Amino acid sequence: QPKTSEFIRGIVGLDINAAQTAFADFIQTGSLRVDQMTFINNIISYLSSNGIIDKKMLFEAPFTNIHDQGLFGVFDDAEVVQVIKLIDRVNLNALAA
Repeated sequence: QPKTSEFIRGIVGLDINAAQTAFADFIQTGSLRVDQMTFINNIISYLSSNGIIDKKMLFEAPFTNIHDQGLFGVFDDAEVVQVIKLIDRVNLNALAA
């Protein structure tokens, strides 16, 4: 059963600035290719609409529209770990609120 904060965030989404901030360091530290930037922007968009993201979504549409293997098709293993950690942090913040 979701906590009230998780439920509310699921309805109103995550503030777009908060979502962008969560990924800002990752975006700025790497020289991301266009497909990688599009993938991250899709995550940010999804978070701003839904508040949290189930990691299995990264292997479903709209993420597979960029590459049929989703997250693993767009990023190398080290970058995948970073993206997963960022998503875990955003999701944990929703649970802790």
